[in-house]
This record gives sequence, structure tokens and C-alpha cells, in this order.
Amino acid sequence: MAAYTLDRFVADLDRITREETAPERITERVAPLLAELVRHPESIPARYLEAPARERGRYILHRAPRFNVTSVIWRPGDTAAAHNHETWGVIGVVENEIEETRYRVSEGGARAALEVTRTMRHKPGAVSCLVPGDEVHAMHNATGRDTVEIHVYGQDLVGLRRKTWTADGTEKPLVSSKYLNC
Repeated sequence: MAAYTLDRFVADLDRITREETAPERITERVAPLLAELVRHPESIPARYLEAPARERGRYILHRAPRFNVTSVIWRPGDTAAAHNHETWGVIGVVENEIEETRYRVSEGGARAALEVTRTMRHKPGAVSCLVPGDEVHAMHNATGRDTVEIHVYGQDLVGLRRKTWTADGTEKPLVSSKYLNC
């Protein structure tokens, strides 16, 4: 049997996002497909699985009106502070591992209270689903090697109004950077 390919994954995403509108249903259906894709990294061009020297790698693999597929390469020690997405998302680990911490945010005055709801260490093949209301998380590559992930989101994060929080709960607008191959 042929390996599950990026092209087939994109076709399946297109079909699912035409059939479904509920974030929970979309992520439920996409998660096993992404798990299958990340088990076959050879179906993704190698240049999208490596980070530039001393930088985090972010590459757009497919951009469509109802979803985007990107690869993200976290360098050793890279972190992303607590942040939201304002859309559904599914993240799959291709290589190495990553720590994800989920939060419940209680807004209150100048600072929000960030309550840790769970911390997970995702290994290769693992998939994490984000839906509005349960999508505030932080990421950390605590290893000494690059971690490679595939991210799928219901909206393009570039230009999307989002938030990030410092450790003390101070909220800041999050400006999403551009992808390396746009």
C-alpha cells in the first residue's frame, strides 16, 4: 500500500472542511489523517523539514480558504508563550518531541489568571487538537535537537488577531510572522 501523501491529506482536508463546519467535528476527523501523514515524513519535501541556521523554521505547505497546512521546526530551547488561535487547529509531531501546556484563562483587569489545565509531552506521531475555548497553549522544545511538526489551522494565522500572555498574565497582541516561503 502506498504511503499517505501530502497531496492526499490536502484533498481529504478540502473534503472534510466542505462537509463540516463545527471545529470539534473537523478536528476529530482530521486528527487521524494528520497522524497518518506524520508517520510518512518522506511525503513532505525535505526543505520544509529543516530550519534555517539559528532560526525557527515556518513553511506554508498549502494555503486554502478553509484551512492552511504548515511545517514548523522548533530549534532546541525554542518556546512560544501562552497564546490563542481564534480558530481550530491540529498539530502533529514528525520528529523528536515537544512539550505543550494548555491553559484556562480568566480575564480580570490588567492581568489575566492563567491556570494550567494539563501539560503533555508529544512524541513522533502524536497529534494535538485545538478548538476555540480550549486552544490557549504554550510550546517548548526542551530537547537538544530540532523538533518538526505539521500544523493545520482553519484560518491563516498571518494577520489573524490573536493574543499572547506573559507568565504574570499580562496580555499582549500577537502579531503572527510571515512564513519563510511566502
